[in-house]
Amino acid sequence: MLWQGEEFAENYFLPDFGMGRVSLLRPMRWDFFYDESGRPIVSLVRRLLRIRRQRDHIRQGTYFFFNDWDRYQQFGILLFARHDGAQYTLIATNFGDTDRTVPFWFPKAGNYVEELHGVALDLKNVPALQQVWLDIPSHYGRVWTLT
Repeated sequence: MLWQGEEFAENYFLPDFGMGRVSLLRPMRWDFFYDESGRPIVSLVRRLLRIRRQRDHIRQGTYFFFNDWDRYQQFGILLFARHDGAQYTLIATNFGDTDRTVPFWFPKAGNYVEELHGVALDLKNVPALQQVWLDIPSHYGRVWTLT
């Protein structure tokens, strides 16, 4: 969900309408790539690309969106999964201003590794189809993969 240079911490303004949307020159300002706010963005993009590259089912597997207004969307939470055979990854994003804890029922039992920040957020011994509570920080997300 990155748009026109955001993966490099670019932050150009784009007019709402008119020729400025297509003809305004917006050269890449590489200094943002290395500044204090740019480094974490670039690091996150690199982690996401690594996950995508290492997990075939994320690129080619079956996709499922959890469309539940009462449980997720009304709070700004979007959950979707990618899976193929025994491989399963849940992506949880929070577009709201508040950290949220939401219920979820993983379809497959096992250990789930949190791919973005690791060990402290891993889910161990998750039972199949039993409620687990997921903590999702505001304006951010989590990626859990069955190991």
